[in-house]
Parts: sequence; C-alpha cells; structure tokens
Amino acid sequence: MKHVLKSQPGAPGRAVNRHFWRGAWLDDDEVDRHIGSLGHTARMVLAGARLNPVVVIAACGRLRNLLAVPSTDLRGRLTDRLRAQNVAGPRIERTFAGLLDALPRLTRSGFPARAAKAGLHTHIVTGNEPAVGALSAVEGLLSGHFNVVKTTRHDSLFAAELLAGLATLDPTGQLGSRLVVLRFSAVTRQDWMERICGPADTVAVRGPKLSYPHSPQ
Repeated sequence: MKHVLKSQPGAPGRAVNRHFWRGAWLDDDEVDRHIGSLGHTARMVLAGARLNPVVVIAACGRLRNLLAVPSTDLRGRLTDRLRAQNVAGPRIERTFAGLLDALPRLTRSGFPARAAKAGLHTHIVTGNEPAVGALSAVEGLLSGHFNVVKTTRHDSLFAAELLAGLATLDPTGQLGSRLVVLRFSAVTRQDWMERICGPADTVAVRGPKLSYPHSPQ
C-alpha cells in the first residue's frame, strides 16, 4: 500500500493520488478507470464470507492504541494533514480526543447495530469535521458493508489517511477490500456522484444538507 501521496510537478504540495481505493492511493484518471465497475466490485466482495465484526473491533483497538501516542507515524501523518489545512493546535487535539472516545463506543455498539444484510453503503460527508467520514465508515464495517466515503474537494485527506491506517492494522485484508474514499466536488463530478450513489443500497449524508436524490433499489 502506498502511503506517500505523489505531488504534481511544478505544483508543490498538490496531491495527485488523493483517493484511497481498496488499499491503494489513486489519482483522478485511475479512479475514472475503476469507478464504472464499483457496483460490480462491491457485489463480488460481498458475495464472499461476511465480515466478522470481531475483525473490525480488533483493528479499531490497534488503531486507538496508535492514535493515543502522539509520536506514532500514523498520528504524525494525520496531524500533518490537518496542519496543511491550517487547523489550529487545540482543534487538532480535540479531533484526536474525539476519536479516542468514539472508537470504543462504536465497537461496543457494533453487535446490536449490525444490519441484517450487508450491502454497498455510500457515506457523503458535506461538513468540515475531519473524523466524521471515517467514523461513519467504521459503523458500516461493523455491519459488514462495502463502504464508499465521499468527502469535499478541499478535504484534508484525514479520513482517507485514517481509514488507510485502519486497513493496514487488519492482517486479514478484509477491511481494506471494503473501503473506498474519494475527494471531489459533487458539482463538477456529477458523473462520479452517479457512480457512487446509483448502485448503493444505502446513502448516508453526514453534515449540512446536500440535495441529491437517491432511492435505494
């Protein structure tokens, strides 16, 4: 798995590989080549053995242990993502404190909240809270879903980096195979919106209202 994002020549700091797709960082052109088969890919993954929530809980425990130590590489990368967006130090600390509190609460509630049937679950994040999309995806994983997280085009890549880190902490590889995080504008890439919402069994919107009609089929 590639953790370091490529930068565009002549444009320091401008990420090219800004999308996390089932274990790899992709650029826009690579996503264009994959997104048309998203529904089929999800169905193929979901046709296999259902994801055991114990796998998710174990990986979340390892993730929490890394986030609790400021000197770890993962926490350092996540902090850098927020600093690059000019997020102030106190808010960065609140973000990590919120994650350290939320992860055990989510995993404790994972069994009673488990859906009867796993499906393709699309999470549309419209606000600027960095951890919301990642936590929503963790909820989806606990139910065994294949998860697509759509963040804003100005997103810090915090959610993608966090979920990529979670995937590396699962030795079975099952979490990474069920995670896609895309950063784009819903206005300029309506084709991508169609591709992530059209085949979805469920669409969850996190943040301010977003007007996008979708009826689960």
